[in-house]
Amino acid sequence: MPKFVFLLAIGLSISCRATFAACTSIPGADQIWSNKQVHWVFVGEDHGSNETPAAFLDLVCDALARGKNVTVALERPTSEQAALDGVLVARNPAEAQQELLKQPDWKKGMDGRASKAMLRLLFSLRELRMVHADLSVAAFDTPYKAGDDPGARDEAMGRALLALGKAYPDRLVLVLCGNIHAMQAPMFGHDVAAMYIPMEKRLSLEVTDLGGETWVESNGGCGPMRAGVKEKGQTSPRGIYLDPTLAPYGKVDGILALGVPLSASEPAAGDPDPLPDCRKKFLSAPSGAEK
Repeated sequence: MPKFVFLLAIGLSISCRATFAACTSIPGADQIWSNKQVHWVFVGEDHGSNETPAAFLDLVCDALARGKNVTVALERPTSEQAALDGVLVARNPAEAQQELLKQPDWKKGMDGRASKAMLRLLFSLRELRMVHADLSVAAFDTPYKAGDDPGARDEAMGRALLALGKAYPDRLVLVLCGNIHAMQAPMFGHDVAAMYIPMEKRLSLEVTDLGGETWVESNGGCGPMRAGVKEKGQTSPRGIYLDPTLAPYGKVDGILALGVPLSASEPAAGDPDPLPDCRKKFLSAPSGAEK
């Protein structure tokens, strides 16, 4: 399999040492880059795995290797933008990481979006930016709490992504978000984020896998739980397939098949103090119980 050897010297203080990673091309990605109309690419995931952020990084590398100007849009609160920018440009990466992990949704995030894998993605993007100075990262989520109108949240996210693309018309916006937000038809009775982007300029992919576990908040608990999104009727090798019929649910343009099981990625900031109720419930479950 061909490699783009960017030699990402990822100075992650999370691992206390520099590591090296090579981006691996994703079969089928050229179908996206050759479509001149596409300006927003949505990658819809199950939060909390190690594998999807790594595959998303490969997709970013692939786009950059093909000469695209890229903005990475992450489902993070817009209030974190300064901290995210710090990770990309700060001279002291350890201090930038510390500042990021002070943010409320990193300190207390239990839904998989503030995972170690997401932190690795950010620092890998930092290293890519040393070669591709125009690479940027944008947060597009809004403050949200239980009981809020999910339709209003999706509308705010969609309009933020629309504004981002209009502000930088020469850029390809690669969006990593929960798979519901990437759908192209209403879900749970409301329009979702991707639907606020002009149809001819957007492309949505649903991430599929071979099962496994993700770190997720579900049924009142939060921790590593059985998860996974499998294709309809078949298992495809790693790659992008622009075949809507392969998507297990919802309306999308195709899938990004990981071709591997998922493994859970725990919160980058560790367990909050005090423990949230969802974590207490998960930890108190009998050993070996279904989670």
